[in-house]
Formats: sequence, structure tokens, C-alpha cells
Amino acid sequence: MIKRVSFLRRKDGMSEDEFFAHWTGPHADIVRQMPGVRGLRFGRVQSWTPEEARWDGIGELWFDSVEVAHAAFATEPFKSLLAADRPKFTREIQACFVEEKTVVQPPDGR
Repeated sequence: MIKRVSFLRRKDGMSEDEFFAHWTGPHADIVRQMPGVRGLRFGRVQSWTPEEARWDGIGELWFDSVEVAHAAFATEPFKSLLAADRPKFTREIQACFVEEKTVVQPPDGR
């Protein structure tokens, strides 16, 4: 499996609570329906170093491959729905694909 990690900054004038509510609510409703999604996780940033480079959230999406992920994001109606929804709660998003290698498993299995 491959993981897509997204770094998000909330829309100017939006509170952290409003941002997180939209991201994990209406936006998640779109994402969880995308073809090929194997997992979805949201991370609310508590602190960042340096603070002026802070991101508000980190999202994680699992797919079988990078190609499957690209296809999912290109599939309609999800491509259009995501493009219309992102400006409602974000001002910037950056993403990358990573392969994980777990060295120590967290106690709760995450």
C-alpha cells in the first residue's frame, strides 16, 4: 500500500474548530466515497516548529498504489466535488506519497 499525506492550512478568517469540522465532516464525506480508498485519517496539529511555518492539519489516505490514487482523484464526480469543496475551508494544500516502514508499532495498533 501507499499513503498520500496532505498538509492543509485553513482558510483565512476560519477558526480551527470550523476548519476541522468541515474537513472531517462534509469533505470527508466526499473522500470516503472515492474509488480505491483503503484508509483515511485526520490529524489536528497541536504545535509546529517553527510556528510561522505551521500547518493546521495533516490528512492521510491509503491506496493500493500511486496509480490507483491518481485515478481516484481524477474520477468524476469526485474531482469536481473536491475542487469545489477545498476553497470552502483551505487556503493551501500540499501533498506527497510515502511508503511506510514501521519500526515500533504504537500500542493501540495505529
